[in-house]
Amino acid sequence: MGLSAALRPYLPAMHYCHSSKLFPPKINLKQVRFAFNTTAEPRNRSVKIISSVLSSSESSVNGNGGNEPARILLERLFVQTHKLEEQMNRDSHFPEKHHLWSNLEVLESDLLAVLEALKKKEEDLQGAEEKVLLERSELNYAKHELERREKEITATSTKHEKLENELKHANLNLASQAKQIEDLKLQFNERDQEVASAKSALALKEDLLSKIINEFEKKCDEAATIDSELKYNVRLLDAANEVVKKQELELHVLKKTVQEKEQELESSLTLRKLEEEKLEAARANLEKLTIDWLLAQEELKKMSEEASKRMIETNETLQDFQRVKKLLADVRSEFISSQKSLASSRKKVKEQEAILEKQLSELEEHRKSINSYVCYLKNAQVEIESERVKFRAMEARNKELEHNLAIDKEHIEDLEDELRKKQSSLKHAIDENSFLNQELERRSTEFEEMRDRFLVKESEFVEVKLELQHLKSEQASLKLVLEERDLQLFDARKKFEELNQEVMELKALLSNKEHQLLQATSMLNDKEKHVQMMQDELNDSRMKVSEAEIMVEQIAGLTNKLVISVKDEYHNVLGHTDDLNLELMQQPTDDLLLREQLETELKLTKESLKMKEKEVLATQRARAIKDEELKRVLVRLDGKEKELKRLKEEIVEDANDLRKLYTLAQERIGEKSIGELAIEQLQLEAAQLEVEAATTALNKLVGLSGELLNKASLTFETDIDASIPQNAGLNVSETNDEHFKEVDKEVTRLSALTEQLLKEAGLVVRAN
Repeated sequence: MGLSAALRPYLPAMHYCHSSKLFPPKINLKQVRFAFNTTAEPRNRSVKIISSVLSSSESSVNGNGGNEPARILLERLFVQTHKLEEQMNRDSHFPEKHHLWSNLEVLESDLLAVLEALKKKEEDLQGAEEKVLLERSELNYAKHELERREKEITATSTKHEKLENELKHANLNLASQAKQIEDLKLQFNERDQEVASAKSALALKEDLLSKIINEFEKKCDEAATIDSELKYNVRLLDAANEVVKKQELELHVLKKTVQEKEQELESSLTLRKLEEEKLEAARANLEKLTIDWLLAQEELKKMSEEASKRMIETNETLQDFQRVKKLLADVRSEFISSQKSLASSRKKVKEQEAILEKQLSELEEHRKSINSYVCYLKNAQVEIESERVKFRAMEARNKELEHNLAIDKEHIEDLEDELRKKQSSLKHAIDENSFLNQELERRSTEFEEMRDRFLVKESEFVEVKLELQHLKSEQASLKLVLEERDLQLFDARKKFEELNQEVMELKALLSNKEHQLLQATSMLNDKEKHVQMMQDELNDSRMKVSEAEIMVEQIAGLTNKLVISVKDEYHNVLGHTDDLNLELMQQPTDDLLLREQLETELKLTKESLKMKEKEVLATQRARAIKDEELKRVLVRLDGKEKELKRLKEEIVEDANDLRKLYTLAQERIGEKSIGELAIEQLQLEAAQLEVEAATTALNKLVGLSGELLNKASLTFETDIDASIPQNAGLNVSETNDEHFKEVDKEVTRLSALTEQLLKEAGLVVRAN
């Protein structure tokens, strides 16, 4: 704010300069001189303010190179203002107007530059003030932490005194406990004697118990055998009862079947009687029919006798006679069917009689078997009753044995109760003895633990004092390291900005190179078209040469023919042949001249083709060399990428080491305050962020370098893949060499920058 106020008096002059640019024909020199005179007095004050600001910025920024351009601009501005004032004082009429306006424009641009530089300085000063405030807050926080540590130390000292008092009380308690332990030992010896006497009595009782238990086991075995016999007999009785029940069920089933068979026999007998009655009725009907048939035959005989007498009535009686014949035929058919039914019914009756006889025989056999089975059942019931009597006797004996066993069990239980009581008394005495031993051991261990704690507390007290001294020294060293880190960060930011500017320049160079490559490709396309035209002309010339050779061969054939014809007609036409020979000699000479011209043209074209082939081979060799150089550059880039990866791994390892150190410091400083730990953690995180920023910047640079190489290789391949003309091949190869050299220079510069950044990052990591 002070700088802007100091530079405000210059603004009217600048405004006047702008207005004079807009209206240049006439200049009021008095107004200009007045403006400069008015600005002359505050200028000295502004000089003092600016010099004070610059000196303060120098002291705050620790002598970095960022304040030099602002100072240079201010000095230039002051020099120009002095020159302008001197010129205005010398030349009151201003003969050179254009020179004055140019000086004013320069002064205006310088003023703007100074304003920008001063704004930057103000921003830097504000940043420095913020840093100073942060450092002051950190120092205040560290002071508070130290005060808190001192309070903690006083608290630990009070705790130490309390522990000493507690140790004294513990020693007194241990002395009283030692006396109690001696009394307990005497009681323990008395209890041992009582336990020995009780053990001897228990041994006698155990012998008696063992004898009684043996007798009891024998009686139990006898009872078990009797129980097994009884169970076996019970199983036999159950099996016999089941067999009897099954046989009774079978008898009921057989009785039911017999009753059913008897009912079937009765029904079959009734059916037989009914069929016999039907047969008798059928026989009576047949007898009636036979009688009727015989009567009819007699009537027929009578009618036949009367027919002879009464022929007139024959016509009337013929119909009646036919009807009678039909009736007779029906009667015959019924008679035959009734005879067949009688025969079949007789057969059925005979079969039923045979079946009934078989069933009667089977029933008699069943009756016999049932009677025998009933006898067997009666015998089995007698045996079962005898077994039941035996079973009752065995049960009575078993009850007597059980009664005896119950008496023995009661006696054994009484003895066991006595043994349990004595064992419980023994266990109680043993438990009291073990409890006394445990109390002795516990008191001794507590005494040893109290001694160990006392020694540990003394050692911890000494360690806390040493750690406080160490922390104070570390705090001072950390302050120095923080100041160094601030300087390193400022330098790294500057270098990062320079790198960004260089990257922008590289991008501009790349765009220019791409434009040049496009122009070269257009030139190469034009040269390709020219080469194709030349090849077409060569093809045409070859066609012409082939046609000329064909013409020469034809002429040679004609000459041979003419020579043969001349030999035949030599004597007759000498004069005519001479003329022809002259003409023919002139024609081959012309053909030879054409042929020589064509041969020279062919030689020239062959030489030009050889030159083109040589140029193509040279370009191919240059391409191979450039490919090898590109491969080398790519290998370098791979190496740089590997180095970057290795540095990343080292950074990660350093971060892990820092974390391990942090954990070790936490373990060492058990009672360290949370605020200091938070500060250390923030410092570690800031260092990690710086390392990550450096690695990201390196990765970006590597990516840009890779893109540059890819673009350069692509443009180089497109240049080489394009066809090379006859005259401009060497020029294109030279331009490609220049492009490649420029790219190589840029790559080497980028690699140098990356190495520098890597070194700085390594320094930062080591410092962290």
